[in-house]
Amino acid sequence: MVGCTTLNSITNEGGSLYKIENSEDTITKVKSDTTGSLNNKDYENLKNYLTDITQQKINFDKKVIINFIDNDPKTYRKNYQVPWDIFYGNMENDLTKLGECNHFWIINQRVKDLDYYHGDKINWVVDKNNLIRQSFFKYDGLNGGFVIIKPNGDYFLKIGEYRKSDVLNTHNEFK
Repeated sequence: MVGCTTLNSITNEGGSLYKIENSEDTITKVKSDTTGSLNNKDYENLKNYLTDITQQKINFDKKVIINFIDNDPKTYRKNYQVPWDIFYGNMENDLTKLGECNHFWIINQRVKDLDYYHGDKINWVVDKNNLIRQSFFKYDGLNGGFVIIKPNGDYFLKIGEYRKSDVLNTHNEFK
C-alpha cells in the first residue's frame, strides 16, 4: 500500500470512504461502515476458529463483538500507550449493560507492540491463521476496526478508526 486517505461519506448512511492507493498505482475505495451476512459454512468456520484461538466455550446464541487491531504504530515510543477511549473503563461491562454478547480483543499476529495497545490490561488473542483479518479487515493501513455478528451470521463491520461510543451504539442499535 502506498497511501490511504479518508473522504467524507458519499452516502447518507454515515461512515467514511477510504481511498487506498496501491503499489500498482490503482485506487481502491473502501467504505468504513458496512453490513453483510456470513454463509453457513463461513460462520461455522468462524465459530470453530474463535473457540480454538480463545480456548473458551462460547455461547453463539449471543452476538459476537470483535475489536481488531491490524498493525503496530508507525513511530515506536517505549512505554507509551495509545490514549484511545476503547481502553478506558471496562468494555465488557459497558457492552453487557446494553445486551448479552461475547466480546473479544483480537490482534493481527504481525503486531509486536502489545504494550502500546494496553497489553497490560487487555487479554489480546492472536489471529494466528489470519482468518479474522481475511474475513473482515482485508486492507492494509486502516488499523483494524470492529465487527458485530448476530447469531444468524448477519454482521456490521466498521473498518478504520473508531471510538468506544461507536462500538456501544452499534451494539445497542444492531438488533
